[in-house]
Amino acid sequence: MFNKEELQILNEALKMYEEKTTKLLESSTNNKEKMVAYNRKQKKVWLLQNKLKKIIEEA
Repeated sequence: MFNKEELQILNEALKMYEEKTTKLLESSTNNKEKMVAYNRKQKKVWLLQNKLKKIIEEA
């Protein structure tokens, strides 16, 4: 499947996406609908990061 190095690259990409989503969330404090949408995206990224972290630890 994936080796440890490839998993680390995926993890770094997720961190970059999380930073982008966080900035978008902070910039949309006046728009409740956008805040909710970005918050949902951020939660999904966190779940994916947690699963990826477990896979990296097992590998």
